[in-house]
Amino acid sequence: MAKQQQQQPFESTLQDLVYSVDAGLGLKIIRTSLFCFVVLFLMVFFTAREFRGFNSEAAMDYAQLGRNLAQTHRYTTKCVRPVSIAQVSAHSYNGDASIDRHPELFKPPLYPAVLAGSFRFFDLVGVDLFPKSAAFTDMRMYPAEQWVIVPIHHIFTALSGLFLYFLGKKLFSKKIGLLSTITFFLSEIVWRDSLRATGIPILLFFILGATYFALSAMINRRDRKPLWNWLLLFCVSILFSSAAFLTNYAAIAVIPGLSLFIWLMGSRTQRGGHLAFFYMALVFFAVSPWLLRNYQLSGSPLGLAAHTALIETSGYPGDSLMRTLKPEFNLLSDWAAVKMKWSKNFSGFYQDGLTSLGGGVLIAFFAVTFFYRFVRVHVHNLRWGIGCSMILFFVGAGFFSKESYQLYHIFWPFVILYGLAFFSILLDRLDLSIHLYKTGLTSLVIGLTALPFLVTVLLSPAPGLPYPPYYAPFVMKVSELLKPSEVMCTDMPWATAWYGDRVSVLLPKTLDDYYELNDYRKYMSGLYITTLTKDRPFVSSLIDGPDKTWFPVIMGRLTDDFPLKHGFSLNKQDQIFLSDSVRWSSDAVQAPAGAAVPEPGAAELSPGAAAAPADAPAAGEKK
Repeated sequence: MAKQQQQQPFESTLQDLVYSVDAGLGLKIIRTSLFCFVVLFLMVFFTAREFRGFNSEAAMDYAQLGRNLAQTHRYTTKCVRPVSIAQVSAHSYNGDASIDRHPELFKPPLYPAVLAGSFRFFDLVGVDLFPKSAAFTDMRMYPAEQWVIVPIHHIFTALSGLFLYFLGKKLFSKKIGLLSTITFFLSEIVWRDSLRATGIPILLFFILGATYFALSAMINRRDRKPLWNWLLLFCVSILFSSAAFLTNYAAIAVIPGLSLFIWLMGSRTQRGGHLAFFYMALVFFAVSPWLLRNYQLSGSPLGLAAHTALIETSGYPGDSLMRTLKPEFNLLSDWAAVKMKWSKNFSGFYQDGLTSLGGGVLIAFFAVTFFYRFVRVHVHNLRWGIGCSMILFFVGAGFFSKESYQLYHIFWPFVILYGLAFFSILLDRLDLSIHLYKTGLTSLVIGLTALPFLVTVLLSPAPGLPYPPYYAPFVMKVSELLKPSEVMCTDMPWATAWYGDRVSVLLPKTLDDYYELNDYRKYMSGLYITTLTKDRPFVSSLIDGPDKTWFPVIMGRLTDDFPLKHGFSLNKQDQIFLSDSVRWSSDAVQAPAGAAVPEPGAAELSPGAAAAPADAPAAGEKK
């Protein structure tokens, strides 16, 4: 009897363990761990295959802002644009543009603040994320990009998937939440946005969080639960909405949609309209210090972000707005030009971009849901809030660059949720007796949505280096020829500010503007011109276009009064660097492949600053 009593607890524990692994908590842990492992594998595999370094202006601009914030504890930029110099000068009490500590007026601060915190952490543990060019020769990618910035985006992508599951569970069911999360992680646009490193996953995380907490708060309030039970969630939603706005100004379109949802969720006695007004007012109050800062520096609450609507209009073709030292803003004439730009952008996006979101399958089901009335009130009302935000976004994005339409990916999780839910309703209406048919049809829809991801991973060729024009060793070696306190002028200041850590002024629109900046604002010790300028149309831009005053400098035929007399070319004259003195030596730097000696009278070309990479394409080629 004593032995049986001693053996019974062990047998009972063993049976409990077997049951847990077979059907209880243990099985959930195993499934969750397996799911996380698959997501991690997709994340690592896609990154290793597709990421070769930053290839966009926005990614480098955000990165250098984060490093500046970590090092100086001030929100300043080393990527200085002439139009920003003009605005800061006009609103400064002494006319000083503070080029060497220039305030950032285009991008909100939260994403750079996240980067700054990460950079500070690695600095405290002794990890060098920003090597010099001599230490970078054996590295394939810039350490800060590979080990900090891209992983941060992946982490926020994973957290967004978690919020999506909770949303699906609260709106519909665990099944819809799980299927939505699987579809989300199999979407090519999700991981592509994560590799672009422009903060879209961070913005998506805050938008999904704001939506989830607002939904939870309104459900609890409608169920007449205690005040603290929903008010705390309501306040958290306000914080998430404010964080979304401070991550990207595109969140302006989302906040009215959430307010509409809050309004619709209130009954006559609960005064939903009052609560919706307080929601928007409190979000505005939370971000008002940032708006006030922008207004003091530039005369506009959003800084110069709203002025970017003038880019590629008739008055400012191409990038001429950013390069203009003396902008002339006129509300009436500018509005007419912006309207023409909007009609062209919106028409093209409506025809080519809107219906292709996520492959075009689920967006069709999502659109049909607006003709269907859901039984649950919160599901029905949230759909109208999302629809309101999408309309506001599509209308507003048409005023800006075509790249701004990439931000419409923030609505992709909601398209997945409502699209799969409506598809599930259709399957139930078919009353299929064999469960395998339902599983097969659901798998087909998810498979069609994941098809772009599978094609990218399995069939498409791997991308090459982001050159031209971005190749970190070139930029680093050229930038290191200047002292940290010196300033350079270049056509890609975002790259020299990030890889070179030098204050860089965007190439002004005309040579006269360059002289004015150099003589009266800040002396510039170097001029770095890349394929961004050299590859422009020869006749319409360089000979008889907006860049004609720069043509002699680009060709190396300098006038006697030009302050920079010495220089060299890189990678078969693909790029050129000019300086006020000979700052290089054959011992310090290597000659570039194919470096050519200029014609008599041109800039003195010394041995180059960097060797061309073995797999770097020549000018005009794409790898």
